[in-house]
Amino acid sequence: MAAIKNLIFDLGNVLYDIDFKKMNAAFTSIGIEGMNQHFTLNKSHQLFLDLEMGFVNEQEFYDGVRALVNLPLTNEQIQFAWNALLIGFRKNSIEWIKQNNTKYNTFLYSNTNQIHHDHFIAEFENNVATYPFVSLFKTPYYSHEMGMRKPDPASFTYILEKEGLLAAETLFIDDNEPNIIAAALVGLKVLHLKEGMRVEKDIAAYL
Repeated sequence: MAAIKNLIFDLGNVLYDIDFKKMNAAFTSIGIEGMNQHFTLNKSHQLFLDLEMGFVNEQEFYDGVRALVNLPLTNEQIQFAWNALLIGFRKNSIEWIKQNNTKYNTFLYSNTNQIHHDHFIAEFENNVATYPFVSLFKTPYYSHEMGMRKPDPASFTYILEKEGLLAAETLFIDDNEPNIIAAALVGLKVLHLKEGMRVEKDIAAYL
């Protein structure tokens, strides 16, 4: 079996805690009931998919939400509720990467969007570390910059080809089963980081 030389980390609920319940509650607080009908981990209205693939910009997203729910909400109200999903970095997991990213070619691959990206980058640099978040990785890959998102198998192939990586030497770590299945289909080694698991405790058995 090929030795692991490369690591590709998901962000949400792998290196950074997210909470859909808190997001739904925040949308309820501004008058949007049943946000989970429009956006969940694995099923979303096209507006949210387009945001995550960079096909709409922030203003178009805010306009789209207003049209979707037919409410005269401000950009700031929508941003507040949208960002309520974001809880905070798992500092011990970040520290594991900091200590090991010279042993492995280390990458990030996250389904995210410009609004969330701006929030967590500022949070990291203000509250977590004195070094920039991007320095943890050889390359960070974000869906809104790639124009594709997990679990599209082509997105994994894109990263492998762009970085010149062999799938059999690459471990992909994600909390979401459809993403794990898609990664395995293209030959990646996989670690399904389930609830209660942590990178710093559970990755050693896969390396």
